[in-house]
This record gives sequence, C-alpha cells and structure tokens, in this order.
Amino acid sequence: MKIYRVTKKEFVKDLTGEGARLYGGRWNKKGRPMLYFSQHLSLCVLEMLTRIDFEFLSEDYAFIEVEIADKLIISSERVTSISKNWRADPPTFATQEFGSKWLASEANFALSVPSAVLPNELNILVNPNHKLISKLKITNSGKLDLDHRVLK
Repeated sequence: MKIYRVTKKEFVKDLTGEGARLYGGRWNKKGRPMLYFSQHLSLCVLEMLTRIDFEFLSEDYAFIEVEIADKLIISSERVTSISKNWRADPPTFATQEFGSKWLASEANFALSVPSAVLPNELNILVNPNHKLISKLKITNSGKLDLDHRVLK
C-alpha cells in the first residue's frame, strides 16, 4: 500500500516522529513519537489545512510517498467506542491514551484509524520505534505543488 505524509521541506524525510513527540497529536501524547500518514495525498493536504492558518501556508511544504505492506497495517475498528467525541478539537485524552498505549505495546508496526477531518478515509499511524521501521520505503517525494487558489 502507498501512504503519504506532508511536512515542511526540511523534515520531509525525517521518519523519527519527533514532531509528534514534541507536540502530541490526536493519537499520541506529548513525549511519544509517532508518524502520521494518510491513504491519499489529498487527505494529507486536507488534514494540514485544518491545523495551520492560511497566512502561514507557504510553498515550503513537501510530501513523501512510502510503500508499506498491507499485512503490516492493522485496523482499529474500535475507534468510535473509545470516545463519542473522538473527533473533538483539541483531541481528547481518550484518543491520545489509546494511541500511546498502542505505541508502547510495540505489537504492531502500523495502525489504520479514520480521519477526524473525513472519517470515510483513513490515516495510518506508524510507530517509528518499531523494529520494522526499516521496512518503510520512500518511493516518491517532492514539493507540495498546491494550486495558487489554495494559498489565497
């Protein structure tokens, strides 16, 4: 399966999960590194647009496409049972606890979860400390070439 990630250019090939470790996210507590990917590049852009002000959106973003074996991704079908407010902004303790426990278990390399922005599509969480991290292969990368109308 091909999955995608969008970041500032300087961090595009960084697969340490350091940003998520520093700031936390919907599926991880501060202090726990995690890599957030999406099943589509367009979903990455949509996710990014919910987190940054348009005035800070610049041409300084890039994407990577990585290949990961489907068998390495487990599905989390219990997400909606974690909390009825799992899509809340800011993220709830329940989702952060769920993801952080998943990371700590190191039982699986990647976990698919619905996107809070568009729940019919999936985000793929990757544990950068898992022994299989070397199996994540970057197959494409480049400048995030957004239409100028997005930047208005």
